[in-house]
Amino acid sequence: MPMRRLCLTLLCGLVVIPTAVAASQATGDGVLEFQKVDATVAVWGQRGTIWGQMDKGRLVVTDPNPLDGAVNVSGAESTTPGIADNTTIYTGRDIHFRISGKYTLRFIGKGIDFAAVGIGTAKFTGDYSSLDPGRYAVDDSDWQDVGFVQRIVKFGVPAVTPTP
Repeated sequence: MPMRRLCLTLLCGLVVIPTAVAASQATGDGVLEFQKVDATVAVWGQRGTIWGQMDKGRLVVTDPNPLDGAVNVSGAESTTPGIADNTTIYTGRDIHFRISGKYTLRFIGKGIDFAAVGIGTAKFTGDYSSLDPGRYAVDDSDWQDVGFVQRIVKFGVPAVTPTP
């Protein structure tokens, strides 16, 4: 009997584990990464998770659907509600964040580091007062300089709905 139970447990593991791994990366997910970025940044995540930290500045978080994921922000010296619904403004030093679901983030800061996984768009411009405004990478591409000209990048591929 114990051997039968062990075999059944192993068999279930062989079926469940690959399914869980495959589900963690949904079709069309991409990646956007920032490294030591000094800039004004807006990130619109249609779906996914973003996590990271900012050395100094202001982070405005809008969570259009509070039921689709969590918003975790720590380290801010001050937190105030925004004008729009489900919006919070965090300011200070060493702000850490992890947000999932659908989200909009706006940064004005220095030392922004994050990884966003899922589907979304980012718009950013390097800080003119910085000698090196940092680097970014999209999906499998090489690291690129943020620069001082506004850039708009997309990460991930939205699912295509078949037409009848």
